[in-house]
Amino acid sequence: MMTEFAKTFMTIEFVKVLLGIFGMVAAVYVWIWFNHALAAQTAGWKNLVEKFPATEIERPGDTFKKQTGWIGNTEFSRNFTVQLIQEGMRICPFFASRSPLLIPWSKITEVTVPQGTVFGVQQYITLTVEWEKQLKFSLPPKVLPTIEANVSMSRFRKIEIAPLSELVKERWKNWKSS
Repeated sequence: MMTEFAKTFMTIEFVKVLLGIFGMVAAVYVWIWFNHALAAQTAGWKNLVEKFPATEIERPGDTFKKQTGWIGNTEFSRNFTVQLIQEGMRICPFFASRSPLLIPWSKITEVTVPQGTVFGVQQYITLTVEWEKQLKFSLPPKVLPTIEANVSMSRFRKIEIAPLSELVKERWKNWKSS
C-alpha cells in the first residue's frame, strides 16, 4: 500500500521535472567540456605538447596550483598547475589535464623579477619560454631560489615597481595639466 507522499513522486509531471533537471546538468557538463576543448585548440596546446612532452611519472618538486599563464595573446587566469622539478617546469593546464608539458630550464629565455611591493605584497615572477608564440607563466616570489639555481643569471631582468603614492602623484599631475 502506497502512501500519498509516495504517490506524488510516481506522476508523469514529476518524471518530466526530473528529466529536465538531468538534462540541464548534462548540458552544463557538455558546455564545460566544449570550453576546455576550444581553449586547448585555440591556444595551440597540441603543438606545445609535441614540442615539450612530459611523461606521466610524478616527480618530487614544489607544486603551485591555479597559476596564470599566457599563450599567444590569450591570458589563462588561474588555469595552470606548475611543478618545479629537476628537469624544468612541469605545466598541467586545467583545460587539458591529461596533456602536461615539461619545459626544460634551458628553454626559459627571461625571468622578470619585480622589485618592490604593491600594498605590501611582493609581486609575482614571470617566466618567458622560448617558443614561436608568446608563452609566459606567473609564479609566486618564493620560487626565486629554485629558479636562480636552474636558470642562468643573464636571463634575469629586474623591474622597479613605483610606490603607489608616486603613481597617484604622477596621475594627479597629468590630470591637472590636461
